[in-house]
This record gives sequence, C-alpha cells and structure tokens, in this order.
Amino acid sequence: MNADNVESYLRDNYDRRILLTYRTVKKFYLRTELVRLDIRFLKSCRAKDIIPKFLWFKTANRNLASSSAYKDSQRRLLNVEINYKYQHLNRLKKMYRYSASLLQQYCFGDLFERIQQIITTICCPIIKEKEETVERKLFGHSLCTQQRYYVERKVVKNLSARILLDDEIDCLANGLDYGLVSRRFDEMGAVGNIEQFSHHVPDIFQHHKKLMADLKDKDKVILNDIRVLNTMQMTLTSNLRSLTDTFQHQANRYRKQHYMVRGEQQQYYQLLKSLKQDKSIIVTRPDKGRGIVLVNKSDYLSKMNAILDDSTKFRCLFGDPTIQRERSLSNLLYRLKKNGHISQEFYNMTRPTGSNPERLYGLPKIHKENMPLRPVRSSIGTYNYGLAKVLKQMLSSIIQNEVIVKDTFAFVNELRSLPKSASKYKMVSFDITSLYTNIPVNETIDIILKHLYNDERPPPTIKKNDMKKLLEFVTEKSHFIFNGKIYDQVDGVSMGSPLAPLLAEIFLQEFEKKHLPLFDLMGIGYWKRYVDDNFVLLHPRVCPDYVCDQLSKCHASIKFTVAKEDVEANSITFLDALAQRQTGVGFKTKVYRKDTFPVHRAIKIYSTYLALHDEFDFIRELALKNGYPNVFVESVIQRKLNSIYAPRPTTPPTPDTDIIVLRIQYYGKPSQIYGKRVMAAVAKQYPLKKVQVVYDVKARIGQHFTTEDKIQTELKSSVVYEATCPLCNEKYVGKTCCHFQTRINEHLSDQKKAMSPTTNPSTTISNQHQSSNITIASKNSKATAQSSNQRTSLHKPSNLKSNIKKTNQLIKCKQSSKEGSYDKFTNK
Repeated sequence: MNADNVESYLRDNYDRRILLTYRTVKKFYLRTELVRLDIRFLKSCRAKDIIPKFLWFKTANRNLASSSAYKDSQRRLLNVEINYKYQHLNRLKKMYRYSASLLQQYCFGDLFERIQQIITTICCPIIKEKEETVERKLFGHSLCTQQRYYVERKVVKNLSARILLDDEIDCLANGLDYGLVSRRFDEMGAVGNIEQFSHHVPDIFQHHKKLMADLKDKDKVILNDIRVLNTMQMTLTSNLRSLTDTFQHQANRYRKQHYMVRGEQQQYYQLLKSLKQDKSIIVTRPDKGRGIVLVNKSDYLSKMNAILDDSTKFRCLFGDPTIQRERSLSNLLYRLKKNGHISQEFYNMTRPTGSNPERLYGLPKIHKENMPLRPVRSSIGTYNYGLAKVLKQMLSSIIQNEVIVKDTFAFVNELRSLPKSASKYKMVSFDITSLYTNIPVNETIDIILKHLYNDERPPPTIKKNDMKKLLEFVTEKSHFIFNGKIYDQVDGVSMGSPLAPLLAEIFLQEFEKKHLPLFDLMGIGYWKRYVDDNFVLLHPRVCPDYVCDQLSKCHASIKFTVAKEDVEANSITFLDALAQRQTGVGFKTKVYRKDTFPVHRAIKIYSTYLALHDEFDFIRELALKNGYPNVFVESVIQRKLNSIYAPRPTTPPTPDTDIIVLRIQYYGKPSQIYGKRVMAAVAKQYPLKKVQVVYDVKARIGQHFTTEDKIQTELKSSVVYEATCPLCNEKYVGKTCCHFQTRINEHLSDQKKAMSPTTNPSTTISNQHQSSNITIASKNSKATAQSSNQRTSLHKPSNLKSNIKKTNQLIKCKQSSKEGSYDKFTNK
C-alpha cells in the first residue's frame, strides 16, 4: 500500500467504513494545516501593519480611503478575521481528532500508522504550495508598503531661474519615462486596440473582400460597412468583448485603489501641474542620458534662434508649403507608377496623406561648456517620411566601408585582435563637429547618383533625373516649424530623418576613400569610425593636434576636434569602452560607465573576469538603490551569463506562425491576466497565430512637458469631426485621413456642384458669416503618420475639442416633409 493505490487497497482488502473514514481524516488534516497557514499570513500582516487585499472596501466618499478611520476599520476587521480563523481551526481540530480516533478503532496492527504516513505524504505537496503562496503574498505586500526607493537628485539639472522644491526634485528625479497611475481609463483606446486586434487575427478584411467579390459575381449587394463573420470569427469576437469588459472593470478598480492608496501619485500630479503652468521654463531631457534638464525659456529660444539665423543652413519661409509639397510628391509618384518605374508597393509606402511639417526642438548638451543645444527634428508624419524610409533600404547597398565599426562590441573585438606591436602607437579620438548639419547635400546627392548609375551594377528602374528629384524631396525640401515660424534647411541633413545617418555615412565613405592615401603620410596607422567618432592609432612622434588640423583642411564642410589618451594610464574612452594599452603587451578594455548600463554590455566589454565581477557588484548596488529586488537582479545576471556561456540546444523548427501585436493599457496584474486570457482565446480558435502583448503606460511624467510646436487644427489629420448645421441643428459626423482643411474644402466643392443654379448669391454670402461649432476627435498621436498605418477609428468625438466660430461656411439644407432635413456641412 502506498500513496498511489491507498484507496483501491483499502476498498479491496478492508471494510468500506475504513475507506470513508480515511477520506474524512485526510480532508480535516489538510484543512487544519491550510488554516494554520492562513493564520500565519494574517498575523504577519498585522505585525507589519499590512492590510490584505480582501479588506479593501469601497466608500461613497473616495477621500475616506486615505483617512485614519478607514485604516482603523481595516485593522479591526483584520483582528476579527484572525479570531474567526482561530475558532475555525479549533473546530477543525476537534473534527480531525474525532475522525482519527474512529479510524484507529477500525484498524488493526500497524495499519493506522501506515495510513497516517500516507496522508502526510499526499498532503505535503499541497501544504508546501500553500506556504509558497503565503510567502509570495507577504513579499508582494511588503514591496507595496515599503518606503519609497532611493532617487538620485543629481539627475535633475536646474539651469533655470526657478527654485525647485524638494518634492519637485524628487518627482522629476524619477525620469520623464516614469509611469503614473492614470486618473481615468481610456475606454476608446482599449476598444480600438482590441477591435483592430480582432480584425487582424482572422484576417477579417481579406475574407470580406473575397466574400464581396463572390457576391458581386452572383449579383448580390451588401453594404460596405457590414462585415459577414463565420462561426469561428463570431466566437472569437464574442470572447474578446467579454474579456475586454471584464478587464475594464478590473482596471478601473485597480486604478481607483492605487491612486487613492499611493499618496505620492496625487502629489506628483499636483507638482507636475504647477511646473507645466510655469511658462518661463522648459523641461526636457539632455542630449545624452536619461536625466531631466530645466532651462529658462528665453535662453532656450535665443540659443535655438542663433542656430536658425545661419543663412547658409536655414531659410525662413512666409507660408506653410506642406499641402503643396505633398501634392507635388504625390503627382511625381503617380507618374512614376503609371510609367512602370516604381511598383505598387513602393507607391503605397511613399504616397503621403495628411502630412504635418517637421517640428524642431533642442536638447541641451549639459556635458559641454555654456550648454549648447543639439537641434533635433521630429519627422514622423511628414510628407517625405515614407519616401525617406524606402530610399534608406534602397541605398543601403552603397555602404561598403571597412573602417566602420558596428557598435562597441565590434570595436572591442577589433582592438583585441590587433597585434602586440600596435600597442606602441598613441591612441587618439577625432570627433567631427556637427556632422549632420554640415553634410553638403548636393555633393552627397551627386555621390549617390554616381554609385547608382555610373557603376557596373544595373541601374534602378527610376530614371536619373527622377531619382534626383526624390532625393531633393527628402533633403532640400524638408521644412520644419519652430516657435510658430516655418523654415527650410538649405544645406545639411536633419537629425531625426530616417535617411540622415545613411547620407552622412555615404559622404564620409567617399571622404575617407578620397583621402585614405594621406592618412599614411600623416602618421595614422589605424583608423576606425562609428558615425562621427573616429578611433585612431598615431605614430609616437606625430602630434595629434597637427593631424587634426590637416584633417580639417581636407574638406571645407568638415571640421575635426581631438581627444588625446591619458598620459599616465595610457587609456582613452571610445563609445562605451575604456581602452588601455600596454606597450609590447596589447590592449585591454573596461567599461566606460554611463548613467545606465545593461548587464550584457558589461559581459561583452570587460576583458578580465575580476573586472567583470567588480562591475556586477556595481550593478547590484545601483539596482538596489533603484528599488529592484536582489532576487530579480541575480536572475537577470544569471540568465544573461547562461545565454552566452551555456546556450540552449537548438530546437527543431516549428510551423510558421503569424505574429499579431496586442496593445494593452498597463494596470498591474489585471493587464497581465487580460493578456494571458486573450492569448488563450486566440490559441483555442487559431493555434497558428502568435500573440505578442505590448503594455502601454498612458500617463508618464514626460507627457506633461513638450518642446514641440502644436499642429494647427486645419492641418490635423486622422481625425473624427462633427459639424452642426446652424439652421436645422442636424449633425454630420465624419472621419478623414487627409488634412482637416482639405476635407472641408472637398465638402465645399461638393456643395457648390450640388447647388441649384437659381440659388440667390446674396443668401449664400449671408450664410457664410453664421457661426458654427466643430468638434474634432483626434486619434492617438502614435497613429497619425500614414494612411497605411492608420489604426481603427471610432466615430465618437472626444479628447481634442475646438470650437471654430464665425468662419466662412456654405450650407445646403434639403427641404422635405421633415422641417430642417440636413444634407452635409462644410467649413472653410
């Protein structure tokens, strides 16, 4: 008899009373031990002044949740619960002792002792699992109630005239990416995400197109806004809707509890509101790192205007050319597609719709004197953004340069592979000053055209003149807005464009190819470059300043600065590495530590295990200061070491699966449960679909501050708009992916065409000065780029509201049996 066959053994060899009594003894023994663990958990909570989740209750007045009376009530309820558990435990003990004595009467010999051992063996795993659950709960509660983690105030650089309070510094020290508990649940965002997801999983759109084609062949018509779903699709959508409703309820409860319990969240919102209302300061991030910088707005504008006043690089425009340039590019792309010079896919990816001008902002270089600004342009959503991305893929084959290093890891491997004789050379770093803004655009375009059409390789299907026009669209005709003014960059490339790094690389490749013979004459024995940083080994007798001057004379647009190695340590920093040379021995590498430093970089950069051990100790200390548990930090280090030194064996290939992305608003555990349930629902209906969950934090500290210009209402795209007729009060709700002004002009044109020729012009003119109300619902800013990337839009005006009154309008109201019947509204 053992734990596996105890019941069958007792049934076959003994009286049935023994089997029934055995089951009763086992039941009460297990319940007794589990209640003991419950009491242990509750008493631990009472000792640490922790309130379990089941004692959190709602009140009519939400402010009572932070009162002392609410806390005292929870403590009293906790004591009552502990007393009840003790009473319940005593009852279970009596029942267990009674059933055990009864079983002992029925058993003979050592049967009773054997049965007790088997009961203990069977119940032991369940009790151990309960113990782990209790420990996990206590650990989780202790994390939620422990003191706020240490924040490093030095990451906040206050260069403004405002004197920050200690609470404001502590709030900002969390970083611009720090997530706050949202004060409201984004219902439209959640529904839009799951609606888009439900369309992508079963490919509803593709199935609908096929169905519509079949019905058309059979002379049957179904309205375009109706989707016909099969049984599997209906089941999936029904499950997703139910799961989303449950998630919304749980997320709201989580949000209310954490917003009220975590007092610093309410304080953070008040502090951020105060900082946002101060129009004399700019809150932004530094050029390098993840800190926070506060500067006077007047100083910020003066430094940015000093950059824009350079007439050789920038030109101020009198109007916004966005719509005109978008139309010109669209016409060129249409002609190229019509002539067969580009494919339909090329056309779809590059054709602009509803574009916005680039927006310029500056990032402070806090590590340099006088804190200059690095100009950065946000190019997402511009008319040439899609074209720049496609041209980047198309022109990437031009890059063939042996002096380029891919990253820090490649540089470290290159340095370690050098012969020992190379260690006698001096290490020097040459940096190119303002590389992107000094790239000669016309010269770079000529270099590209030479590679594409003069080399031995087959030329592209696009003609040379048309290719030049496309390149000009993404370089010379890239306008941007700053402080309400529109500018063109007449020379150089913008930092922020997808094509900018490639153009810089092509120009520097040609520069190095042309002047490579001069490097030997200058005493350069080794040259490696990462973007604008160059690592060089010079002959010991050569002066680095002399070489820097000679390099700066090679091209009028390129100027170099030099950083020499430390004379005592024979070391120099390059990228994330600290290179040290020992004459006749070779090179060693260590970490050049920045504010943030991942584990895998330490493993790959350090050349000695002792130094690696010291770096791990530093990472542990840094993580502890930032509130990370030691267990989590050790697991990350161990997992990364195992992936490098003990990789897993390769597994056989699995059938191809489609990856569908699901975006979920992050509200702690409810979001994680929701993601797992959605994945399970999809796996049940569509096993070859793989769901990749991405959690979004809707409220961050950085969202309260912006340095970019706002887009005018007329130039907004991907909007849902509502128009009300002032005569009959009928409403028209529409959505558009093009510019709002363009859509309004289209309405106006249609109205003029539909207007009766006998319409009195004076009546039309008088109607043009009547007031009207427009409500615009803007979609998520992340989804306003191109029509090919549009997310599901809901016909519910919200979020962004703009009342445009006393504007020119043209309204036509149909006269029918119902007074004031409304056709369409247009606004100009």
